[in-house]
Amino acid sequence: MRGLGGFGGWRPALREARTGWPVLVVLTALAVVLTVASLLWPPVFDGLATKELSRRLTVAQVDGPLVMARASLKAPRNFYGNSTAPQFGSLDSDLTRVGETLRQGASGELAHTLVRVSGWAQSEGMKLSGAGVPEPDDSGTSVSLAYAQDAADRVRWTAGRAPAQPDGAKEAPVELGMSRQGLEQFGLTVGQRVKLEGQTEATEAVVVGEFEPLDGADDLWRELPLLNSPLYAPEPNGYVRYGQALVAPAGLEALEARGSLSVSATWAFQAAQQPWGTGGTAAGTRELAVGAKGFTRSAVDRVCGEIVSDSLPCPAGVRTVSPPQVQERLSVLMDRFAEQRARTVSLQSFALAGLLAIGVSTAVAAARLGARRREAALTLQRARGAGEIALAAVRALEAVPAVLVGVLAGWLASRALAGERPLGAWWPALLAALLVAGAPAVAVWWQGRAVRRAGREPVQRRGLKRVLGLSARVVVEGTVLALAAAGVLQLRLRGAVSAAATDPDPQLALVPVVLGLAAVVVVLRVYPVPLRVLTGWARRRRGTVALVGLSQAGRRSAAAATALLVLVPALACAVFGALVSGTVRQGRVEAAEWRTGGDAVVLGPSQRPLPLEELAKVPGVGGVLPVRGGVAVLTADEDGSVVKGVGLVGVDRTALEAVEPGSPVAAALSGAALSAPLAAGAELPALADAKTAARYPEGSFDADAGATRFRVRIVGVLPAGADRDRAIGPVVGDVATGPLLVFGGPAVDRLPRQTGQRNAAVLFAEPGRPGSPAGAQRIDGARLRAVVAASAATGGAGGAGAAGGAVLRGAPVEVRDLAGQLRESADDGLVSALELAFRTAAAIGLLLGLAAVVLELLLGSAERGRMLAYLRTLGLDGRSAAGVQLVQLLPVMAAAVVGGTVLGLGLPWLLGPALELRAFTAGPGAPAFAPDWLTIAAAALALLVLVPCAAALEGVTGRRRVPQLLRLGEGAQ
Repeated sequence: MRGLGGFGGWRPALREARTGWPVLVVLTALAVVLTVASLLWPPVFDGLATKELSRRLTVAQVDGPLVMARASLKAPRNFYGNSTAPQFGSLDSDLTRVGETLRQGASGELAHTLVRVSGWAQSEGMKLSGAGVPEPDDSGTSVSLAYAQDAADRVRWTAGRAPAQPDGAKEAPVELGMSRQGLEQFGLTVGQRVKLEGQTEATEAVVVGEFEPLDGADDLWRELPLLNSPLYAPEPNGYVRYGQALVAPAGLEALEARGSLSVSATWAFQAAQQPWGTGGTAAGTRELAVGAKGFTRSAVDRVCGEIVSDSLPCPAGVRTVSPPQVQERLSVLMDRFAEQRARTVSLQSFALAGLLAIGVSTAVAAARLGARRREAALTLQRARGAGEIALAAVRALEAVPAVLVGVLAGWLASRALAGERPLGAWWPALLAALLVAGAPAVAVWWQGRAVRRAGREPVQRRGLKRVLGLSARVVVEGTVLALAAAGVLQLRLRGAVSAAATDPDPQLALVPVVLGLAAVVVVLRVYPVPLRVLTGWARRRRGTVALVGLSQAGRRSAAAATALLVLVPALACAVFGALVSGTVRQGRVEAAEWRTGGDAVVLGPSQRPLPLEELAKVPGVGGVLPVRGGVAVLTADEDGSVVKGVGLVGVDRTALEAVEPGSPVAAALSGAALSAPLAAGAELPALADAKTAARYPEGSFDADAGATRFRVRIVGVLPAGADRDRAIGPVVGDVATGPLLVFGGPAVDRLPRQTGQRNAAVLFAEPGRPGSPAGAQRIDGARLRAVVAASAATGGAGGAGAAGGAVLRGAPVEVRDLAGQLRESADDGLVSALELAFRTAAAIGLLLGLAAVVLELLLGSAERGRMLAYLRTLGLDGRSAAGVQLVQLLPVMAAAVVGGTVLGLGLPWLLGPALELRAFTAGPGAPAFAPDWLTIAAAALALLVLVPCAAALEGVTGRRRVPQLLRLGEGAQ
């Protein structure tokens, strides 16, 4: 029972605790830092993610609402189906009632995200006639009346007034408001009376005001573009002028009173995140994505009940409404955000785990210092019969209250800084606190073990120990290396974390920590070899500074273990963070260039031609490359297998060679001889990516492109890297998720014109050169957008005309320039949050490394001070003594820099497919690793600066504790 023996009494133990207060202060500070990091980490980064989600919602809604619903509002009728019109003053409330009922169909996070709903209604087109209305060459006019609930906030009345409900609205003329372009197109003036003729009886109307949009790109003008910009379009019987006029609710209610059966209604939902929202959290992101996908059904059920039928209209106040058709793009945006968020959480958990490991290592250094300073007292207590377990228990009793105080202070600080957001999980903080509190006890036990081993006679090993020559150090090191190898192997076999994951990935967080320990093991094994070589070199020189410093470094090589245990993981975390940051940043730049294709690109709906000739005349444009795009599902003739998400690209080889002479895709198209004429219904020859071509050599397929089916035959293989060609990205970058087929020659014109898909006109300031921001700036952007706005691609129902918006819902006309895409690629909150996580962990880790070095220096300060005093007694000057101290630290610094840098740069290779970064770039493939060398150099330089600073700090604090010169009779040791 000697191990449980006494330790000399409680009073001496308390007296020892008072003398060991510096170590307890260090442990308390570490507990505060690690607790704050653990608890505050999730709310801080959840807030940043929510802010980024809000930004993405705002950007996405520039192209139109993310959630919309459309339905027909039927005129008021009684129980028997007879019209009860007019019901003046009820249309606005019915629109509001249906919109709010739809919004109430959302639940959970989606209900918090859909912050507002706005509705508008419009009549069918009616013929406009009156004095001055032009009708040459049998041309016609078609004007529909539109009421928007929030039009008052979107227009400025430049003449007259806004339409209202006149007295005697049932018989009075309908009041109209028109834009300046509308008045000019139809030859009208404010105050003029006109006649509207449609399915109802002729209706008198009067123009009471002229308006102009406050913002020509908001939702109203995007969905009702003819309000601002009438269209003069060709029709089979001639040209027809299409336009719209703003009315008050009474205008549409007057049409109901005069026989109109229904009006079409639209509700647009605005999505936004409040700063305190939870949509950016891992769980909130997933909930929002699931809610968006289910909103189509839940919203209709809310309005119409569980039984939905077009023949059974749903109640809507005094009117009825057909089952709403909900269209949403929110789920697509959220799926992509959720994937990026999952990857971000995994990598941030790695940074946090590294920070906690560095903090625990620093606690080990502090505990070793405390045990060394109490060595004399502990030796006396052991001589009096104290057991090792009792001594370790006393150290634990000293450390636990200090650590608990630190945990409590960290919790209070975290709660104050987190605001309304919930704190992170407690288990990382408690685990770190437990390890910090146990460090002093382990240090005392380890010291006692060394004392016992030093006092025993060497024991000859027998059996397996003798055969293998094992020691405790070898067993520990082998265990660490085996755990690291097993973790790496399992991670590589498992691959990346699923995008559906809502929690941190503990394996991806812990394996790099074990790899850090393995790196320290390797560094400590290799460390003495170059040190002996340098010491031998120093012996051959005349000076004593290098020889003495390197000799002391060799004698205390075992003491460098604790410092390296902190410095190597800290620098590795900084290097790995710089590598991830540089790779993502460079990958996003390459993806922006790929999505743009050249210096700029115009994307338009597949059904409408782009104005290629006009685009070529835009100032600054030197070449135009037309590209057809689409997506299909292939069914193989060989085995009936189905291949989904196949990207279809049609490109003219001659045009591609003109703008990109060295294009491998153009060379492959030329070698495949795809210019032969095609008979009606013939298979379309195509080049396939290498993987698809290897699976289906010369395979034939049935291709399903939605409303169109056709035949495809593989006749060649695309060269490596063809998916990164500038002709590919603009048309398939947002839609294709699977293989790639490229068509040339006559097959290009045979590709289907798919609804929702787009063709591209890739513009080059200088053909033969890749796109650049400078080239993009040479192109006249204003003229380019004016040409696009005036083209046939932006015309038609749902088009944008000069307002510049979406056409043929789901296929927007878009103008991208490379400079704008690069700015957008640099503005990603998730990437910034990821960089902040690694920089924070690296900065705190390096500061803790500074503390660990100071503690290690203090640990050997007495021995080192007496050695320097001996040398100074022999005549060594102060400058040389400082040089000895610096040289003594150089091997540790070099080992930390080399080990940390190699580990940080090697982690991507070790983690393999578990490190998935393509989700951040959205490029054609996994981005190539591109370290941020400037940040890596800064981290290494910070380490090289911090360690000498630590030495200087220790020198100042320890100057009074060691003699400057030896007195007669003293030795150096």
